[in-house]
Amino acid sequence: MVFPVKVPYTVSADMSKFDGDLYNLQPDAYYLSQKKNELDRFGFDVSNSLPDVSIYLDTITEFLGMKKAETITEIALQLEEDIAILDQGRLVSISFCFPSGFIPTEKLGMNFFDMHMPVGDGERLRAASEKVSQLISREGASFRRFVWTVTSLAGLSQHPSLPRPIPACIDDLYFRTETQTTIGLSNNICLFFVKVNMTPMHMCWDDEFNRNQIKDSINSMSEAVLEYKNLHHIKSILNSL
Repeated sequence: MVFPVKVPYTVSADMSKFDGDLYNLQPDAYYLSQKKNELDRFGFDVSNSLPDVSIYLDTITEFLGMKKAETITEIALQLEEDIAILDQGRLVSISFCFPSGFIPTEKLGMNFFDMHMPVGDGERLRAASEKVSQLISREGASFRRFVWTVTSLAGLSQHPSLPRPIPACIDDLYFRTETQTTIGLSNNICLFFVKVNMTPMHMCWDDEFNRNQIKDSINSMSEAVLEYKNLHHIKSILNSL
């Protein structure tokens, strides 16, 4: 996996063209079981669609080589990755079982600009929203982007209702990455996949390059980003090592 940490830290639509697999063709049973757990726990918080979504689901299942599905949840339970469907950049269906601190279905109906309103220092990202929406909606166009953070919540899901333990040391921390991959289909429909990985922080700290990148990147973050990512206390722990 690409190590996604850059110095200095910036909030931008840092996408690159991608020609690899959009999703794991042989999904890990662990991810599928965890998805089921999160769907049982949070239900429509994490997986739902706008009305009249069947036309999108038919397009998606045909593209993925799946049987027709009545709901986005049926599709999601066959994938390791979280999945969303956008129509001209507007979110029409989502199944994010492993969200990063937000309630996924509250974003339904929003465009890229609105979806990223809460992001700290997200002005550049929001300014690029219209261009990004056009790029990722082009038929056959595929892009990849990485997002990362450090968290005290060990699970794949960072749902906002889950209490975050107060970390005391590096052994209480986890390095969380999202690999975001898009593919444009016909009629300005875009499929958006997110693969979440969680790594105990001490495993990253054993590598000098990774350790320095993480520390230097966090130290370059603005107060707004640290607040948004809940990293103030974590920053102090990492700088004490």
